[in-house]
Amino acid sequence: MKTIKLNNETKIAVVGDIHEHPQQFFEIIEKVKPSEKMVFVSVGDIYDKGFGRQAAEKIIDCLIPYVNLEHAYVIKGNHELKTITKSKNIDDKYIWWFKKQPLSLSFMFENGYRLTVVHGGVTPKHTWEDLEKNAEICYVRTVDENGKMIPLIWKEDKNGVKQLVAKKEGQLWHDVYDGRFGYVASGHNAQKDGVPKFYEYSCNLDSAVYSSGIFSCQIFGLNGKEELIQATGPAKNPVLVGMPG
Repeated sequence: MKTIKLNNETKIAVVGDIHEHPQQFFEIIEKVKPSEKMVFVSVGDIYDKGFGRQAAEKIIDCLIPYVNLEHAYVIKGNHELKTITKSKNIDDKYIWWFKKQPLSLSFMFENGYRLTVVHGGVTPKHTWEDLEKNAEICYVRTVDENGKMIPLIWKEDKNGVKQLVAKKEGQLWHDVYDGRFGYVASGHNAQKDGVPKFYEYSCNLDSAVYSSGIFSCQIFGLNGKEELIQATGPAKNPVLVGMPG
């Protein structure tokens, strides 16, 4: 897996799931101003749950020039994988662009501090090769006693409402992650309170913009976490039920 080497003066701005919410996205872009000294990184899930495909494309159109300059990077989320799989328009330039984006990224500062970005998470079984090639890292939320990912299944509650729930109880992957890939920044596991969660060797930056209206950006430097920046705006589905991450 390729490691992107950065000098110690560079900052990294990692944002959580965007989900077609351009107002919050552009506010953060304006605040961080991607450049050689402020590298912008998306954990994926630009598509779905928000203000439509055109909103997603507007966001991608903004990111492409930054990506071409290596002032920004974008990884695939599970919603990009779904969009790529289901798309019937083989000439869709956005689908082709996303196909070329990686499943994860790893950054290394001159002082040895490493920041790795994935969409979902990592299990105790995952290797560097998995981070490069295994799409499971786009889906991990919890792991079982054997270190395997626990999948989600549809289940009806007592009112007959279907919801996606974990197949069985387990631990958050953050609680068992040992730091072997450096500090890991992720999204995917929507935090409906709009508050990112931080752990010893990892964080979850998905502040559920589609229901909370809050979009989060964590700044990292050579010594780790620095400023947390948030943008607040309209939420497309403020009471969305049964559709995590």
